[in-house]
Amino acid sequence: MSANSDSLISAFDYAWSRLTTRIVGLTDSEYFWEPVHDCWSLREGPEGHWQLDGGGGGGAAPDPVPVTTISWRLCHLGGLALGGLTELRFGDRTAPSDSIDFPCSAAAVNSFLELHYQRWRVSITSLTDLQWNQPLGPSWDEYANNNTFDLALHVLDELTHHGAEVGVLRDLYSQRSSLS
Repeated sequence: MSANSDSLISAFDYAWSRLTTRIVGLTDSEYFWEPVHDCWSLREGPEGHWQLDGGGGGGAAPDPVPVTTISWRLCHLGGLALGGLTELRFGDRTAPSDSIDFPCSAAAVNSFLELHYQRWRVSITSLTDLQWNQPLGPSWDEYANNNTFDLALHVLDELTHHGAEVGVLRDLYSQRSSLS
């Protein structure tokens, strides 16, 4: 690995540690808390399969973009950004959004996130310099000419910004009685 990829992986580990530390003690009440009306969240579907409102992202978002719950943000991050992009880049090249077993409780979220982060991390730490820099290819549509380093920067952005949003929502939840 190059110094650039080593630095990127260190940044991932730092952002990951910050997120996992920030969600210690997360409760179901916080996990599903809807701070405003019409939030997107994680909900049990008609057949018992838990699903993200709006499909979890990846398509065109409505305008205005809905506020999302902690459950939506963590499931989007773990299942789609980390898990989905790992599958698309390193796995069987399918986005598993319909088959993801999203964690339906706060107690289950840590193992869900850890599974997907470790798969992502193992995949990027095994890359050679050449593999980091190869174009993603035609199956990535408008991102075909981007490389894995570009993809990793996108995933790091997802981790960082959703982690920060979760932290803010936890702060607001702890102060919700004073918000009225």
